[in-house]
Amino acid sequence: MRGLIFLCLLHLCVQGIQGVNTAVLAKMIQYFYDNVQPKTQSQTDAQYAIAIGVPPEQCTKEGSDIQTVFPQQDAKLVKDKLKNGEKCFLCTSSNVIATRPDLITKEHSEHILCVVFYSYNSPCVKTCIKSEDNILAGLSNWINIRKEGMNAFVFQEIWQKDKKKDLQEEFLKINAVVLLYHCKKTSNVMACRKCVENNIMDPFCLPEKK
Repeated sequence: MRGLIFLCLLHLCVQGIQGVNTAVLAKMIQYFYDNVQPKTQSQTDAQYAIAIGVPPEQCTKEGSDIQTVFPQQDAKLVKDKLKNGEKCFLCTSSNVIATRPDLITKEHSEHILCVVFYSYNSPCVKTCIKSEDNILAGLSNWINIRKEGMNAFVFQEIWQKDKKKDLQEEFLKINAVVLLYHCKKTSNVMACRKCVENNIMDPFCLPEKK
């Protein structure tokens, strides 16, 4: 599975980032949220992960529009498949791979993809970072292949079971492999920020202190 996925993702533009425009990134993640985000049976947001190959200007230029490479009809196709619980698929017209967690094997969506452009929830500490099935090796392999590319690991929400944990050390492990970004909605506006500068974690990317 890992080798197959890596071949599919060689041309992704957003990952380890000098030059990713966070305003453009926010528009992209808002588009995912509006057009792809699956729901649970209780109509709450469901965990999923998606990787998409786009030209570099989609990550840098203010006027770029993700719909030019990932139109709404393709986004609807992805959303419908995620709603139906399909594990992993490639939409060839848009170079998209997306997946939900496997409820039978308990394999997490980030690990199914091996490398991730965007994950709704932050990688959980117990499985995605500390277990034998962690995603760090997969991320390292991808970055080694794409040393000259732009790369980013983006998440939106802190995984609910990690909200009371000190995540700084664990997030630094991810950022050491690929630059970590957090996008979240505040007053119904999506904003994105780079999580680490000079090895210092931005509190924007950590659970809110009570």
